[in-house]
Amino acid sequence: MEYIVLRSFIKKFDSYNKHEQEFITQTLERIKEYMETNNAPYGLRIKKLSKKIYEGRINIHLRIAYFHENNLVKFFCLGNHDDIKRCLKTFK
Repeated sequence: MEYIVLRSFIKKFDSYNKHEQEFITQTLERIKEYMETNNAPYGLRIKKLSKKIYEGRINIHLRIAYFHENNLVKFFCLGNHDDIKRCLKTFK
């Protein structure tokens, strides 16, 4: 499996404090684990947003959106519910 983190994701990641960045990093690892084993750890809450776009929840406020096709996963959006909706509009 190949994982790509887009610049837009990294820019948003850098805007969070160190504590939140740790949660985000842990969630990225959990999503990668889920992609390899197809077994989601408790609390990850993977949700299908469209045919190839999914969301993993960090907590009630933070979410990660990613594109998955074949053996490629692109992490492209990070933020709250409204941020994800905005990203999806620009991604389509």
